[in-house]
Amino acid sequence: MIAWVRSVRIAALAALSLAVLSLAAACGAPSTPDWQRATAYYYTGTAIDAGNVETLGVAWEFTDFVVRGRTHRGVESTPVVVDNIMYFTGPWSVVYALDAKTGALKWQYDPEVDGQFARRTCCDAVNRGVDVADGVVYVATLDGWLAAVDAESGKELWKVDTITDRTRSYAITGAPRVAGKTVVIGNGGAEMGVRGYASAYDRKTGKLAWRFFTVPGAGPDEHPEVAEARKTWSPDSRWDLGGGGTVWDSIVYDPDTNIVYLGTGNGMPHPLWSRSPGGGDNLFLSSIVAVNADTGRKVWHYQTTPQDSWDYTATQNMVLADIEFGGKPRKVIMQAPKNGFFYVLDRVTGELLSAEKFTTVTWAERVDLKTGRPVFTEQSDYSKETKLVWPSEAGGHNWPPMAYSEKTGLVYIPVLQAPMTFQMYDQPYKPYSGIQGSIASFPAFGAFGKGAADSTEAFPGQPKPRFDAVLTAWDPKAGKIAWTSSELPFWSGGVMATASGLVMQGSADGYLTVYDGVSGKVLHRINVGTGIMAAPMSYVIDGEQYVAVNAGFGGALNVAYPPGAVAAERENRERLIVFKLDGTAPELPPLREKTAFTEAPAKYRGDAAAVERGGALYGAYCGRCHGGKDGMGGYPNLWKMAPEVHEVFDEIVLEGAFADAGMAGFADVLTKADARDIHAFLAEPARGSPKRAGLH
Repeated sequence: MIAWVRSVRIAALAALSLAVLSLAAACGAPSTPDWQRATAYYYTGTAIDAGNVETLGVAWEFTDFVVRGRTHRGVESTPVVVDNIMYFTGPWSVVYALDAKTGALKWQYDPEVDGQFARRTCCDAVNRGVDVADGVVYVATLDGWLAAVDAESGKELWKVDTITDRTRSYAITGAPRVAGKTVVIGNGGAEMGVRGYASAYDRKTGKLAWRFFTVPGAGPDEHPEVAEARKTWSPDSRWDLGGGGTVWDSIVYDPDTNIVYLGTGNGMPHPLWSRSPGGGDNLFLSSIVAVNADTGRKVWHYQTTPQDSWDYTATQNMVLADIEFGGKPRKVIMQAPKNGFFYVLDRVTGELLSAEKFTTVTWAERVDLKTGRPVFTEQSDYSKETKLVWPSEAGGHNWPPMAYSEKTGLVYIPVLQAPMTFQMYDQPYKPYSGIQGSIASFPAFGAFGKGAADSTEAFPGQPKPRFDAVLTAWDPKAGKIAWTSSELPFWSGGVMATASGLVMQGSADGYLTVYDGVSGKVLHRINVGTGIMAAPMSYVIDGEQYVAVNAGFGGALNVAYPPGAVAAERENRERLIVFKLDGTAPELPPLREKTAFTEAPAKYRGDAAAVERGGALYGAYCGRCHGGKDGMGGYPNLWKMAPEVHEVFDEIVLEGAFADAGMAGFADVLTKADARDIHAFLAEPARGSPKRAGLH
């Protein structure tokens, strides 16, 4: 099947677009925020430029985030400024409204998410922001609700449950998207065993307008697109595991065509042969799906990674632009998904215009522009033996947004450079439970970083493994790299471009760096002392230009900070930092206090069998957050528990004594004997790291 599908006549689509636009004009179009998060992270102000950016410093800072317990979490949202009020989110889906000139708190909306919901997430209790229209702020909460909040007062106007099956571990970390008369939201949880979908709700009432399921399920097909997708799955597919395909991040709306573009995620289980034993492309996994904003019916789709077995999601941010391509003007949509190829498509028809590698890629040789399909390599198949594959499951580009500059014509991609060993379990895949399918127990992946994957002898003929990041300037017309920054620590932040030709990016080492957009020359670096993952933004008040960025490292990286991350050296607290010309130097957070390993009381130790069993249980249920004994991350290191914590170990692990802070109880999957053996493993003087059995 051709990977892009055109399913409407252009003339009919154009007529529909004109009708909708006329209706919008008659009813009053939504007010436009100072910063359109849905577009290209491009700001048209020019007051800050190459000639004066060296004076950029702090104007004000906000640090009064809601923190539960002792765990500081990642801050992933980019603020939105409307009528001089700044709106953004922090951990636990809390919305903050500040005076954008002074930083004074106007109001705070806390949806009071049940802390136990953190157990249902793959990647921490983070949130990637809000959308604002006509005096209403829309936010989606970690526990699956969509709320409309009055932009002036912070009063909740309506709130609706978006989750179709509360027995499954759905969660939401992405931002909703206003699309005409509706607001659209997806969800996450493919790793946890869910079935993906996106839902649209009436902006005024919260009533469900439509729902688009991205993959088939065990029951009847809910709409024609599900029936279409089912033809690409084998009849014996693992419907009990949900299938995945979640719309967990990028949702973009184009008012000119009245199309909503949905980026979909990976499958579950990850390997095609485990998920759909009879093969097939498995639509609509790892795809860009264009749907009508009013009806939810599909207009076209393009699958970036057919037969995805590597967690190569297409959920990364999508940029809408009008550019000249092939000698004529085209309305395009651009994306650099996890799989390492940069795609340019006609956003009206879905026609593939370009697909080139923007980083090291070994799973595919190229993308055939005639069929739209990748040409797979032998290295991509790990069904029978371990393979080193580029990119890793983290992708060549993850959720930190890329930016497109109308001034330079370049796209600036925060690129991750790392491979991963992909391998299979000997044991059969287990049906979904409350913990199966978590990141710690991926059946398909081994560890990347230090170990066998670092040995050139282990994988002869493959590119030498590395573990870092770069900022890459990509020419979408030429399909090639314009320039690349020097190496950055792994998982550095999102990007912003300005009409004065500047490009700004935060990084894991705690710096905000300003580049010349054409040459890549570093113009200014500001050390804020806190890792930055979110994309910056900019706005103007009373003729003065500001730059704002959220800082705070975490998310999926909270389990173990990568080399070079400042969070391993300094306290990692949530911060919103706003800059202006002639501002002050940032105040650096305090250095971390080193915590020594504490000898556990002898009464909690066990025999060798208990320790071994406890290690296996720790790896399955605890390791995805708490990591190994020698690691440093945002969660407590359980090998450093104080004596008083040892005393209440069962109350914490089984009964959820710290549930409000995100440490849910596990009594539904662990017995007292299980907890005792885990405790024995942690109390063992040798303090070995958990082993993962069953791999070949």
